[in-house]
Amino acid sequence: MGTLGLLLVGKTILVAVIGRLFGVSLISAVRVGLLLAPGGEFAFVAFGEAVNQGIMTSQLSSLLFLVVGISMAITPWLSAGGQLIASRFEQQDVRSLLPVESETDDLKDHIIICGFGRVGQVYSNLILCFVKLLLKSLPSFFHSERLIPFVALDVRSDRVAVGRALDLPVYFGDAGSREVLHKIGAERACAAAITLDTPGANYRTVWALSKYFPNVKTFVRAHDVDHGLNLEKAGATAVVPETLEPSLQLAAAVLAQAKLPMSEIAATINEFRTRHLSELTELCETSGSSLGYGFSRVVIKPKSQPSDSTDDSQISEGTLAA
Repeated sequence: MGTLGLLLVGKTILVAVIGRLFGVSLISAVRVGLLLAPGGEFAFVAFGEAVNQGIMTSQLSSLLFLVVGISMAITPWLSAGGQLIASRFEQQDVRSLLPVESETDDLKDHIIICGFGRVGQVYSNLILCFVKLLLKSLPSFFHSERLIPFVALDVRSDRVAVGRALDLPVYFGDAGSREVLHKIGAERACAAAITLDTPGANYRTVWALSKYFPNVKTFVRAHDVDHGLNLEKAGATAVVPETLEPSLQLAAAVLAQAKLPMSEIAATINEFRTRHLSELTELCETSGSSLGYGFSRVVIKPKSQPSDSTDDSQISEGTLAA
């Protein structure tokens, strides 16, 4: 019984931790862990060969055969336990939050927000502000919710529920799943903003979009330069360092407290941003990547432009980073 408990608890914890690293919700990760906790048929082959090779004694193999057999027999009860945990701790039935193809079949050239956490919510609010400005300049008969050109995904039901309460097109689903992406019309989308909480989840989503929906331009935040390079190799269109802009905003606040003129602060911040992005580009090119940390795909500076145009391109780089 001790060996059986060690097998089931150990594998459940291991699989749940791996699931969390790849952006799966905690409840789903535990349920998957319980389903994969029992041993498999290959154990009988492996243990038998281990006895033949003298690696394992026949007494130990008999014990392990019994443990694996019992664990396989109780799989239905482990599955029922996972369902019970989900029903107790999930805030609501996620089936009502799943994307339905009929709800998104009229979307075209829309933006997919992968992750409705802090960054994803800010991004959706920015889009809504843009749409409201657009509506003010259009005749009244154009006023429609269909002008909101985005759909969001998240694996946490509480975040999805918050979005739904605000009447936003937020759905429960794994952004790295080809089926889920198809249900929200990824083949008709123009871009995706990937703002998931973990590097593994960001990488998997970029890879899935690049492989199955290459028409979608992917914009993703990176924890550091190495993470950014890996995301570019996975197919990201542009990678934004997540620490750059918060650091610049904090520095601007400190300089403002020191009674420095706002014009000088803005000029200093813009100069540092431009220089930092240029250094990242050179670093990536030196390391064998011509992507320039993502920005050379998006911001292309003409070779012969007057000085005022150059300033505009630098402003574009700063805007993209923000």
